[in-house]
Amino acid sequence: MEKKVTPFAGQSSFAKEISSLVQTLSCNNASVLLIGERGTGKRLIAQHIHFSAAGSLGYFFEVNCRSFSEVQILESFETVSKLIAYNQKITLFVCFADRLTPKIQSAFLEFIKKTCEKGLNLKIVTSVETSLEEKVASGQFNSELYGRLNSVVLNFLPLRQRKEDILPIAEYYLAKFSRKSGLGFTAFSDGAKKALLECFWQGNSDELINAVQRAFIVGEPPVISESDLGFGNESSAIVETIERVGEDRTLKTAVDSFKREYLVKILEENGWNQTKTAAVLGIQRTYVIRLMNELNVRRQ
Repeated sequence: MEKKVTPFAGQSSFAKEISSLVQTLSCNNASVLLIGERGTGKRLIAQHIHFSAAGSLGYFFEVNCRSFSEVQILESFETVSKLIAYNQKITLFVCFADRLTPKIQSAFLEFIKKTCEKGLNLKIVTSVETSLEEKVASGQFNSELYGRLNSVVLNFLPLRQRKEDILPIAEYYLAKFSRKSGLGFTAFSDGAKKALLECFWQGNSDELINAVQRAFIVGEPPVISESDLGFGNESSAIVETIERVGEDRTLKTAVDSFKREYLVKILEENGWNQTKTAAVLGIQRTYVIRLMNELNVRRQ
C-alpha cells in the first residue's frame, strides 16, 4: 500500500505547475533545491517527489539543519550511507540547508561525491529560506556544494502572493480535521472566508493550518466563524494566549497551549478517564497518554 501524502492544495498557476513537476522530478536522481519562506510547502513537495516514484518502497530521510547539532547531522549522513548500501531508493531531504556550518558543508559535499561515484540510488532534495547565491558570493557557502544541489531549482511563492490557494488549503484541512475529530464542522462562514483572504499570512500555509486547528478547539460546530479563526473581535483571546505562552510566541507554542486547555477540559468532563477521553477526541488511548506527556498534563 502506498503512503498517503497530503496533497499540495491550490488553484493558482503556481500550485498547478509545482504539482505537475512532481512526477517528472520523481523519475530521476537529479538534485532539487527548494527556495521559499517557511511554511510554503517545501517539505510537502519533497515528500511528494519521493513517494510519487517510490510508493511504500525506499526511505524518506529528513535532516533538519535548524534543530540538529553538527554531530547529529554527521550521524545522519552515516545512517543514509548504510541504508543506500542495500540498494534501496533513498530520498535525503536536507531542510534549512542555508544554516549548514562550513564544516558540515564540506562533509555534505564529500558524502555526495562518494555516493555519486558508487552510482547509488540516492536523490537529494534541499530546502532553504535565503539565497544561497548570495551566501556563495560572500564566501559563506561552499560553491561546489551549491553546484551539486541546484540541478533543479523551484522557487516557492508565499501564500499572500497566491490568494486563490488560501480557501482550497483551508477547506482541505477543515475536512481533514473534521474526519479525525468527529466534531462535525462543515464550512466557513462568509466572514471567515473574507478574513482568510485578507490575512497577510506571515507564516504561510503553516499559519493558516494552525488557524483552522484553533477553530476546532474554540469554535462551535457546524460553521467556523471569523472569531473562531482568531480574527475580528477575538483580539482579546489572542492577547490572553500571548500572555499565557510568555516570550515564546511561536505558532507551535500557541497551538500547544490551546491543545493543553482543550485536553484538560475533556479529561475533566470524563473524570480523567483516558479511554472515554480518547473516544470523545476520536483518537487512540495511547495517543491521549502521549499528549498528556508532551503537554505536561497531570491530574490535580
